[in-house]
Amino acid sequence: MNLDIISERNEKQSIHYFCILSNDHRYDLTIAYSGHFFGKAMVTSLQSGRMVLLCSEDIYNDYYWAPKLDIQQEDIPEFQDFFWQVLRSGLYLEQY
Repeated sequence: MNLDIISERNEKQSIHYFCILSNDHRYDLTIAYSGHFFGKAMVTSLQSGRMVLLCSEDIYNDYYWAPKLDIQQEDIPEFQDFFWQVLRSGLYLEQY
């Protein structure tokens, strides 16, 4: 094997699946809560296959996450509210 594994970690993650409809768009997201990414949740768009790491401080930096998750401009305010509720809901405890 020509690969060197420099880190390996096994953990049980809390993963939540969301199918969200706006007035004109559908979004399928997974949010995985892990202690591995310094308090950030892994948010993945099932449509685009792209992932971002988000915490509550990132919610209003939509220029960072909206393009990666293919969130349409008109839906960003609603997603900011959604992420605020989901990331602060107590489902995830920051460890770092």
